[in-house]
Amino acid sequence: MSGIGATAAPVSVDRGTYFFLSYAHSPPMLEDPRLDPDKWVKVFFDDLSAAIRGQISVPDDQQVGFFDAQLSSGADWEETLTIALGNTQVFVPLYSPAYLSNSWPLGELEAFRRRLKASTVGEKYRHIVPVLWIPLPPWDQTAETREALELAGDVVGYAENGLRALCMLASYRSAYREVLNRIATEITQIAQRHPLPSSVVPKVADARSTSRADAQFVVVVAAPTRAEAPAEGAPGVYADRSEQWRPFGQDQALPAAKYVASTAERLGLSTHITSFANAGDVMARCPSVLLVDPWIVSDSAGEHDLALVLKRLPRWVIPLVVLNENDPLARSAGDRFADRVARIFDRANRPTARRISQLSEFVKIMPELVTEARRQFLKNAPVVPTDRPRVRRPQLGRPETSGGSNVFPGAEEDR
Repeated sequence: MSGIGATAAPVSVDRGTYFFLSYAHSPPMLEDPRLDPDKWVKVFFDDLSAAIRGQISVPDDQQVGFFDAQLSSGADWEETLTIALGNTQVFVPLYSPAYLSNSWPLGELEAFRRRLKASTVGEKYRHIVPVLWIPLPPWDQTAETREALELAGDVVGYAENGLRALCMLASYRSAYREVLNRIATEITQIAQRHPLPSSVVPKVADARSTSRADAQFVVVVAAPTRAEAPAEGAPGVYADRSEQWRPFGQDQALPAAKYVASTAERLGLSTHITSFANAGDVMARCPSVLLVDPWIVSDSAGEHDLALVLKRLPRWVIPLVVLNENDPLARSAGDRFADRVARIFDRANRPTARRISQLSEFVKIMPELVTEARRQFLKNAPVVPTDRPRVRRPQLGRPETSGGSNVFPGAEEDR
């Protein structure tokens, strides 16, 4: 049954769905970032949608489930997720070690729990149907993973290997179908017997405003403000603050930096957004993506500032030049400034920054850039020195007496 479900089309979240699929996003695969690391989540979503359709009667054009891979490139992801969480009947979390340590899917779960808490519907907590996607070690079980075993713990291979393995391996095909049908039946029964009215839920990101000091990842925006930008530019591109830059104008619902931040947060990294002018030393302390609008070097001052920063830019800061190919102004002067940015990188002995010209390309490349910045940081960042006092470690040999205590020469060492 794996992979035979109908391919999901973009969903209208204003219409209610039977289930919301929540999972921990996986970082891109180093060997080929173009491959989908969450391929089997998509297969399961399609199969579960098909199984539910086999038990109910719904119009062909109505989606029965919500899966965030359906979102369009320019969508306001957080707003769309919030609406979907408020309009779905059942929340299906795919529990795994990554899920239980990632603030994004846990935020989705908490938002839905708050919706249930405020509801008067019967058997409200049956509206969460957990799935053991990847098992935890026996010594690290949680209440959530034990709950995920209640529905299908008796099915061969499920408790030991998780549903992801059953979905992937042909030898577990019958076991996978059994678990899949049980999940579909549970969803349809609770949705039909105790329908959950649509309601407002808190935004997933509301409780996760990250300060500069607490950030695990940083997005830095090098772009003019509205007051500094060319007057003849496309509408909606520039705002009062650089962080609000929308290079693709009205085609994107969120500023460019928010797309990067959402990607990093879905990968479990608390993220801070700042402007190039206010970045200070933050890029020296955190993996970062530097978004560059070529118009930042339209004058000598901007060119000088960018060149100065590039000379000491750490390897874990991944720059990206963004230029909208559909903006007539960008096609003329913008290309010239982008070439100027490339020359500045060359003079600073930095690898040429990647250049993106389409919104869909920008969104698609984000997981790869975030993952590469994180990898470079772990590989190249200096070890932070400890603040603990030095202590003397005993050594074999003749002790020397100093002030009535035994001191072992050459033993002073950071612990």
